[in-house]
Amino acid sequence: MDNSAPCSPRRHGLLVAVALVCIIVAPWLHGTVAAQEPAHAAGLMIDYGDGRVSYAWVPFTEESISGIELLKRSGLSLVAVSFGGLGEGICSIEGTGCGVEPCRARLCQTADRESPYWQYVRQDGPGNWKPFALGASQSDVRDGEIDGWAWSGTSPVLPALTLADIAGRVDAGAVTADSPPRALAVTEGGGPEPSEGAGWRDLAPAAAIMAAVVGAGTFAIWRARLTRS
Repeated sequence: MDNSAPCSPRRHGLLVAVALVCIIVAPWLHGTVAAQEPAHAAGLMIDYGDGRVSYAWVPFTEESISGIELLKRSGLSLVAVSFGGLGEGICSIEGTGCGVEPCRARLCQTADRESPYWQYVRQDGPGNWKPFALGASQSDVRDGEIDGWAWSGTSPVLPALTLADIAGRVDAGAVTADSPPRALAVTEGGGPEPSEGAGWRDLAPAAAIMAAVVGAGTFAIWRARLTRS
């Protein structure tokens, strides 16, 4: 004998409505959480050769992206040229580099064998930076990896770096709840020091002060002579 109470039509309708809401809302909630938590992130270190260094933390949802795409998503300003099937070459990053024409002709290098150009390297173990022979367009950047770019004519010497180091420099932890997460970058260090003494712009304030002192002294002497006469 079945002692269970029969389900009323009203109760049955309510259960169906709740089930439909769960079916509709659950994928949306899952998508929202997924959008707020990036599946992957990689880092960038850019050495401009003048004391400035940029660090970038770049989130992405793909399994991997190219080195060029990682650089483009960093938010740093850059100029690149296409070499067709060979991929893209980097002419300048944040204003350091060369124009499109010399870049297209010889990747910014001159007749000097040690003239600088943008070199692309990948950290393979702490402080072990290796050039990627096929170029940044052909590389695969995966979660946790760090790429380096150096404006140099000799082999780049970059320090050991972890993704946690970069995340700390750019304060990535403060934005991981954003939807969608965004790339963060910071530039540290100053520009190049003057190579030969001070320029006229540096001496102009001192010259103006000296001129004022000399002028005041000349006026005082003229005033004294005028009074005596």
